[in-house]
Amino acid sequence: MKVAIISGSARKSNNTIRVAKSIQKNFENSVLIDFQDYDFPNLSEGFLRKGSETEFQRNTIEAIRDAELLFVLTPEYNWFPSAELVSMIHQLGTNDYSEIFDKMVIASVGVSSGRGGRMPAVQLGYVFNKIFSYFNLNSITSPRTFEAQEVLSCIDESGQLLENEAFNQGFTSFISYSLKVAKRWHQSA
Repeated sequence: MKVAIISGSARKSNNTIRVAKSIQKNFENSVLIDFQDYDFPNLSEGFLRKGSETEFQRNTIEAIRDAELLFVLTPEYNWFPSAELVSMIHQLGTNDYSEIFDKMVIASVGVSSGRGGRMPAVQLGYVFNKIFSYFNLNSITSPRTFEAQEVLSCIDESGQLLENEAFNQGFTSFISYSLKVAKRWHQSA
């Protein structure tokens, strides 16, 4: 199973990358895109043009296109996904790039240093489902999202799970469920 993980926080020393690294530890064949290198333009700066993408943009596009299971992680900023992640979706959810979202399962994760994370993960599901519907793509969002709460007490900087039984159980259950959904989706396709 080809897996891609998007860590959607551009902040230095962010918590989202901890969760992304922890997800990556579960898959041998995976690609991690870290938004600390983010350089997609804002919509006010115009749209991407095929063939003129930066290295980061090309790597992101290729990772999404090649993935059978795509984990999209966002920090929670006042109950919304990160601006960078929203901007990337606006740039890639277009006629020129929509095909990169075809034939995949997307699992979303909301990350919070305190309590929260659910709303941005749910909002990501809405927008990806709209892209799938509008462009008639053969993809789905996983019905289960994950709220990675109080991350500093649950995952270290390298992505190693700490001793937090409730978090670890929920986290591993989410990973297992997402993989199961992706396998079923691709078997029936």
